[in-house]
Amino acid sequence: MTAIISDEARRTAPLALWRYAHEYLRAARSLSREISVRCSESQVPYHIAAQGIEFALKAYLRARGVTMAELRDDVGHSLLAALTRSEALGLPAMPRRCRAAIADVAPCHQNEQFVYMVTPLKAFPDIDPLVDAGAWILDRIAPDVVEQFVQHRAGDASPAAPELLQRLRADLSATSDIVNPQPSAAGVAARDRGAAPQGAAGRSRRR
Repeated sequence: MTAIISDEARRTAPLALWRYAHEYLRAARSLSREISVRCSESQVPYHIAAQGIEFALKAYLRARGVTMAELRDDVGHSLLAALTRSEALGLPAMPRRCRAAIADVAPCHQNEQFVYMVTPLKAFPDIDPLVDAGAWILDRIAPDVVEQFVQHRAGDASPAAPELLQRLRADLSATSDIVNPQPSAAGVAARDRGAAPQGAAGRSRRR
């Protein structure tokens, strides 16, 4: 019984949900780029992207102390309910384009199924706004997710918080251009070491 509880805790931890979200968003973008299928024939990329956004919002809510029971009872699979609760708990206001993308897909992402999204007859999926919305959320919540992991789940072999945060954002920047990867602490130190001699040389030349 203890092993089952432990496994459930790992699978529903904020960091696990963050990684699920990123995997879904990355899959949605890859699928839409590799296979040219009209929306009228397949809406799988939208379904996958919406699931990624759901995981992203729930990762933040879990990091803020919301239990899985509360998520099941109060949020379900509603993207708008998850977004509203996330903002109430401190998620910054989203860019208008990202919020609009979530609002467009939210009615289709229901508790029991993904409902067909009405699109122009010959349209192809435009997944980028949804992926960017999910990536924006993951980028903003990464510090909260890392902090929760370090405080409650990290072991002796786990990376330090700054290194883990840099890894997450570096991976995320490969999925969406909306994210700017942050330099690692080692990279900043190396850059600073390289800048000092140049400054000294510059001062020498000015004398």
